[in-house]
Amino acid sequence: MKSLICNACGKPTKPDDKFCQHCGAPIKNTVPNPKTKTANKSKRIVFSALAKWILIALIVGLVVGWIRYWIGYYILLQGIVAGLLIPWVVKKNAKEQQQSIVNARFKIAIFLFFSFMIAQAIGFGLAQPVFDPIGWLARVWNGDTTESIFGVFSTGGVAHQAFSEGLSGGFWLFLTLFDMAFMFFFLLVSLPVKTIKSKS
Repeated sequence: MKSLICNACGKPTKPDDKFCQHCGAPIKNTVPNPKTKTANKSKRIVFSALAKWILIALIVGLVVGWIRYWIGYYILLQGIVAGLLIPWVVKKNAKEQQQSIVNARFKIAIFLFFSFMIAQAIGFGLAQPVFDPIGWLARVWNGDTTESIFGVFSTGGVAHQAFSEGLSGGFWLFLTLFDMAFMFFFLLVSLPVKTIKSKS
């Protein structure tokens, strides 16, 4: 049902009203409320806005993938930083689309998550002399090579001995999936949420 405004006083009226409840003027020449059109537009996800958000996730993923290949990664820290950084940049670039993000938070989080993961794999490939991201991941999984864990040298004892040469195989996969789960969680909770407006 469209919200209408009275041409005489400019206050909102109901479509069924024959006279304005505020000033009593006849409501023949009413026009749709422009605020309603703007509100409806802000609730829809515009393709160009979604493409911009995905591009943000792709850029972050490329950078993180390149850094992870050359420097290694700190388990959980990478997921938390990426999971907080992407929504922060999205919110900064989507001031007019806040309501649309609220309405489709989970779907948007999935889009951003997979965009980041694909770009991170491409980042692995770009960091190598020969572009082969899938081959590198397969070699780590098979134990033919290891992935260095950034920051492990600051630890001591058993942890240092276990991780100093990097990770591979099932344990590497488990910790990588653990890191990804943390990233998705922070990505989801950092996107705008529905707020309940208090009636004054």
